[in-house]
Amino acid sequence: MIEQAVETAPPSHSLTRPTLETARVALQGFYGPHADDTWRTLLFRAGLHGDETDPAALHRLLGTMQVAEPLIQLCGRGVALRLAAYERLVRDQNPSRGTHEQQ
Repeated sequence: MIEQAVETAPPSHSLTRPTLETARVALQGFYGPHADDTWRTLLFRAGLHGDETDPAALHRLLGTMQVAEPLIQLCGRGVALRLAAYERLVRDQNPSRGTHEQQ
């Protein structure tokens, strides 16, 4: 229910929903020129190709990052926090959306 609202809602407070690309760019911030190898390894472990756009793909990648080495965990946590903030802001913008669906 909330995922549907998040998917169809406009960007909240000038934020966009984090994507795999968001995670890749964040990883580059930590690893610089060595990020490509780490990125390919994470995608492989998550069973992704890197061109997925659905929210489930990002959640799979974040789950993989959470069990990786500490620096990758930190990076994944940052993206996860951004995703949670985005979803909360969208939900707060549309508080009656979920209530009407349940009635």
